[in-house]
Amino acid sequence: MSRPRAWTLEPRGGQMPRRYETIFITPADIPDEELQSLIERYSAIITGRKGILVKVEKWGKRKLAYEIKKHLRGYYILLDFASQTDVVNELERNFKIDDKILKYMTIKKEDVADLKVLETEINLPAKETIPEEAIVPPTSPEKTEEEKGSVAPAADETSG
Repeated sequence: MSRPRAWTLEPRGGQMPRRYETIFITPADIPDEELQSLIERYSAIITGRKGILVKVEKWGKRKLAYEIKKHLRGYYILLDFASQTDVVNELERNFKIDDKILKYMTIKKEDVADLKVLETEINLPAKETIPEEAIVPPTSPEKTEEEKGSVAPAADETSG
């Protein structure tokens, strides 16, 4: 009997780590100490199961699109990490149990995480998040004289 094709891609000794992003939402009125302890708790789950935590971003308080568990605002946190699938299962199991988590979502960014790329991302300084109010859309540039003159009016045609 032949083995399934996916098994031949894995090296001996287990799976290669995959790259994931998890976003979870807590109530907006949660104290900062409690929020920090939640972040540390879920980061410990990732690192305790031999995952690599690349970054943690606090996106801040935002209005929810719809009411979740009688809350209209929430605090968004992003966890970017590389690990095997059992870490994601354990993380989501804990999210389901915890009453302080309103919603969560995990996506797979890459099938195989490159460890060299992860090291460079970890060593990079964290980007500062810009509030949405500070983002100004770019203005359209004015047409130059050449562009204005390049469009010639249509020549009058006489029908005869």
